[in-house]
Amino acid sequence: MNISWPRDRVFPQFSEPKQLEVVDLRTIDFRKNWRWLPLIILQGLVNREEPRIYLLLSNRDLDLLKLIEKHAIKVIKSDLNEVFEKYIDYAKGYIVFDPDVPDTLNVANTLSGLVNAIVVSPIDIEWAEEQGLKCLEDFRGRFRSRLEVYEWAYRELWPKIDKRLLAPMKPYSDSRLIQIAFRDYVTATKIFAHYLDPREPKERELFCRLLKEMPDNSAVLGWYEGSEHITVRLASEFRKFVVVVTGSPFLTSNLTVWSGIRVECRYPLPPVDFSKLGKDKVYVTFYMNDGDNIQWDFMMKDFWEDPDRGKIPIAWTISPFLKDLAPLIMKYYAETASSQDTFVSGPSGAGYWYPNVNPDYVDTFLRMSRKYLEESGLKFTEILGEFLDGESLPKYAETGLLAIKLGYRGMDIFPYHLKDSPVPVIPGAVEFWEGEEDKVYGWLKAIATVYKKRPLHALIICVPWRYKTLKPLKIVADKLSSDEDFVLVNFHEFVAMLNPVYGLALCKKLLEEAKKRKLPKEIVSEAESCISRAEEFCSKKEWKEALNQVNKVYRLLGPRLFSAGETAV
Repeated sequence: MNISWPRDRVFPQFSEPKQLEVVDLRTIDFRKNWRWLPLIILQGLVNREEPRIYLLLSNRDLDLLKLIEKHAIKVIKSDLNEVFEKYIDYAKGYIVFDPDVPDTLNVANTLSGLVNAIVVSPIDIEWAEEQGLKCLEDFRGRFRSRLEVYEWAYRELWPKIDKRLLAPMKPYSDSRLIQIAFRDYVTATKIFAHYLDPREPKERELFCRLLKEMPDNSAVLGWYEGSEHITVRLASEFRKFVVVVTGSPFLTSNLTVWSGIRVECRYPLPPVDFSKLGKDKVYVTFYMNDGDNIQWDFMMKDFWEDPDRGKIPIAWTISPFLKDLAPLIMKYYAETASSQDTFVSGPSGAGYWYPNVNPDYVDTFLRMSRKYLEESGLKFTEILGEFLDGESLPKYAETGLLAIKLGYRGMDIFPYHLKDSPVPVIPGAVEFWEGEEDKVYGWLKAIATVYKKRPLHALIICVPWRYKTLKPLKIVADKLSSDEDFVLVNFHEFVAMLNPVYGLALCKKLLEEAKKRKLPKEIVSEAESCISRAEEFCSKKEWKEALNQVNKVYRLLGPRLFSAGETAV
């Protein structure tokens, strides 16, 4: 079996691996020894038929390999030379890139998938010939600039490749290494690799041509260094979205393996502790950004195994596309989540784009996004790029989501509702970096002092790249736990006090439980009255008043049905 790529999948599905040969490249000098390049291209040629090669580019690859071994896939230790000897026949020849024009590497990478060739540096030509391979293309001396390279590729290769993915990839090393990990995937899927700078007018014009000719709901897999905003904006204008895969040299390795491992799973909602809801307190939860980034989703395992996870309520943003790209990693997170962990789709739904840039694309995007969110079990999403109600937020609210988190950073404002929707829009109240533990506690204390509304809800925004461990979050959580003004809740509990229609459904379950346990009639009667009033307010779209009744039911029944720490739903 080869790659399967139905039209309703953003990313293709690879065949299921039966046995993997593991090659350890962790000690190689990637700047000087270029033998890694033909190996990773060969990995793409081999794995698109059936995943057989797994590379260790970093210690993280070794750690993640344990998940594969637990999945009963046989793993065999091999080395670079053994793999070449065994699989070199998958290559029909070799392609030489030009180190003086590094972007020829990206073009060679794309071409390799079309002609079934490995790619080599000039220093490895003799080695390639010794393997019995002939040169199919030599890019040395043919181009003078990046733009010239990609204009040639646009004319000669673009008509022949699959246009559903576009892969911006750094083709050279400076203080930061070249993109390495994703090159097998480019070869295997026959997609277009480039490193066009959209801030340069001529390069932007070609980039826009590529975007225009891609189908709607296609994914751009990163951006030229420093060009995030303009890349996402242009993608949005052309009815595309961004899924970050290609920034770090090593973080998304072996996707030609991970995409083939088939498991069924959904992200769970954490349970609700009703005994602490609806009180006259400031409710706080932590929110970890950047989960739309597949690289972070791989790296998140480091934080997931932190001893403080499970002691702090954290909303973890995560990509719905793990369902396509690494379902076994998705399953690991879903099955090991604690009662303090909530999963939220990264921006802006299944794919990073700015809805305010192209409102006409919203319906098309949301049809795809809704499918991925529903199949993943995700009930919350983040949206970036739209800071007013606009045309798009109401449409997101109609997709079955329980809440929308708005914006990337702390915005010093609190949750609110659109006129016609019970789905709360939740901005970040404060932003928190490592080293600011006292400062963020001070901000929250000031919020509790200045704003008298209760219950009040404050979301702490955490940017993952600013932390080495979860210890800073634990320090702040401990300060809040010892302060009677605050109550820490998981994000599901946070939303249960903000979405009146969802809260009403939970209250009805509490009422059933109250009757089953034969709570005093006057308590049951009062709860029934609150629920009746909440229903009436919801019918009038008076969300604030409905929430007041919902929170009364929580206060009335929660502590009587559940002891502190006991969860339900």
